[in-house]
Amino acid sequence: MASLLRRLARPGVLIPVGVPVGLYTFAKLNPDAASAYYKRGFAWACARSTESNNKKLQELKQDMFTGLKEQDGGSTSLQVLEIGAGSGANFKYFPPGTSVIAVDPNPHFDQYLKENSDEYPEVKVTKFVVAGAEDMADVAEGSVDAVVCTLVLCSVHDVDAVLGEVKRVLKPGGKFYFLEHVRHPTQAWVQSLQDLLTPVFRVLSDGCRPNRETWKHVDSAGFSDVQYKIEGNLRPKVIMQILYGTATK
Repeated sequence: MASLLRRLARPGVLIPVGVPVGLYTFAKLNPDAASAYYKRGFAWACARSTESNNKKLQELKQDMFTGLKEQDGGSTSLQVLEIGAGSGANFKYFPPGTSVIAVDPNPHFDQYLKENSDEYPEVKVTKFVVAGAEDMADVAEGSVDAVVCTLVLCSVHDVDAVLGEVKRVLKPGGKFYFLEHVRHPTQAWVQSLQDLLTPVFRVLSDGCRPNRETWKHVDSAGFSDVQYKIEGNLRPKVIMQILYGTATK
């Protein structure tokens, strides 16, 4: 803990940490006011950060989505379900002709999704489902070729339930493509800071938990094959430990 406090005391660290703590306090003291704005504000913020996030994660996404293009195999009817599609940040990586079922519990993403869809006319959003990924009853069993999920599993209520739904909707041999920020696998001071910030993130970032060990859930979900890497060289280190890979039904 002493090591963590020394790091927090460095110039330029206290202010970035203090701002979210102040906002968290406001949300706790004024829950009705906070709840009236945070979903709309979160959707707006995510839409505005799409380009910068894609730039930071571009190499990882290109590596991961290579499999999606190979899975397409020249087909013009690849059916993808994207959990937490947000504003459509991943559309640029989908093969032309892809049909997308977008699932997101935040209804305010719908307008931004439509805006981004105009930039990628060869990717068609066929359905927007306002629902949590733990229960995607509106999506038929064994109906999609691939499920995509990026920077979402940190904020769902039940990771295991989500992965169970992913397996249910995938066709036999279908693939799950995931990219998530996770708990640092080894460094104790980063883990301590992630634990400290998790209550703040949960209030201000739509339930986000930066200290989740998501890879353990994927490993135990019962997929026939799981392949992933953890990239730890991005910044800020406390929220950019990136788990990415694929799991096959």
